[in-house]
Amino acid sequence: MGTTKKRGNGEGTIFKREINGKTFWVTEYTIAMYDEKTGKRKRKTIYGKTRQEVKNKLEKIITDLNTDSYVDKSKVKFKDLTKEFIDNGYKLNQLSDSSYVRKLNTYNQICTHYMADMEIQKISEDDLKDFLIYITKYSNSVIGKIYGVVNNTFKRAVRKNIIKCNFLDDKMEFCKPKSNRKDKNVHGFTIDEQKKFINAIINDTSYKYHYQFLLSLYTGMRMGEINALDKDLDIDFDNKIIHVRRTLTKNTEDKTVMGSYTKTKNGIRDIVMDEQVEFILKEYINKEYQPNTENLLFFNVKKNTYYTTGQINMVFKRFCEHYNIGKGYDVNQHMLRHTFATRCIEAGMPANVLSKIMGHADIRTTLEIYCDVFDNYEKQHSNRTYDYLNKNNLLLSQINDDNIPSEELDKIVNNIKKMYLKKDDKLIKILKLIA
Repeated sequence: MGTTKKRGNGEGTIFKREINGKTFWVTEYTIAMYDEKTGKRKRKTIYGKTRQEVKNKLEKIITDLNTDSYVDKSKVKFKDLTKEFIDNGYKLNQLSDSSYVRKLNTYNQICTHYMADMEIQKISEDDLKDFLIYITKYSNSVIGKIYGVVNNTFKRAVRKNIIKCNFLDDKMEFCKPKSNRKDKNVHGFTIDEQKKFINAIINDTSYKYHYQFLLSLYTGMRMGEINALDKDLDIDFDNKIIHVRRTLTKNTEDKTVMGSYTKTKNGIRDIVMDEQVEFILKEYINKEYQPNTENLLFFNVKKNTYYTTGQINMVFKRFCEHYNIGKGYDVNQHMLRHTFATRCIEAGMPANVLSKIMGHADIRTTLEIYCDVFDNYEKQHSNRTYDYLNKNNLLLSQINDDNIPSEELDKIVNNIKKMYLKKDDKLIKILKLIA
């Protein structure tokens, strides 16, 4: 086909090749990375009009490889790499069905922006900035999920030598944006609302799920965890413990199924069964519990199905609307869990203890969710400290310029009181002078 010239050091051979009637200089070079599809090392074919052009291109590739700055040409779209990353996580059992569905929802939100359809190598800083501005329309929690998926996609592209660097590594220039929306304040019932709710539950048992409501209110358990409790394995009356091992969740078809574990790793926990919770459980078992094929504490025996959080939430809404509790229909059964946490904080429970009871993955989650409640708690205790110092005459404002001892000052005050009661003329004159 033409003259060939071998090159040393494994750099390949430069030779002539005829393509569509035209002659080009060509070389092939084995890149020290593997093709994910074939499992073999990648080979790079370099074309040029002259031998020198091919030689220059080859030397540049070798230099880039030796300095870890080589980027393989690729036309992969951003959304395709994102979807592949999510699907692989699901196939490797790193994502549960419900987590996979949530990731796909995040993926769909990413795909509403033009950047998702771009080849990842062509995405510029301006494109990414436009994307980050675009997602400020979502809530902060949704933005956090989107930002995390986008960051992982860029990381994967760097690892696959598709791009040189991840823009999001620059936290100054490409930090996680904040939402244009105001964060919804997490809140539970006030003490008065909780009393009203309890009285309504006691006096009206016509509504379903009132025992699930009470368990959430007095343990802080998630509704999915409550409906996944095994009557014999998880309810330990002897040791006064509730074992939280799993939760009901949704599969990829949006059907409620039994999960093999809880929402988070820290969700697997033991909850102490106090007298109130023990009373609720025993009353339910004695009055309403029905044996079932799953041996669950709560199970729809008539339909032979699990109780879903959605259907329980609808009854909770109607119940609060009927009895005018809180915001009526505009409530969510999850606020029972928040009510439990609020009462715990008001009672003086430390954040690390509450975090464990609630099954949060990180204490920071507890502090972020209930920051307003903790702030109010701190203010109350600051006021109590001030009152204590004031009662014991330990405040600077109580120490005057004359440094009058507290005992002597008390005598003066008592004498003034006596003079006032006797309507002493001297005191009246003094008061007129300083009035």
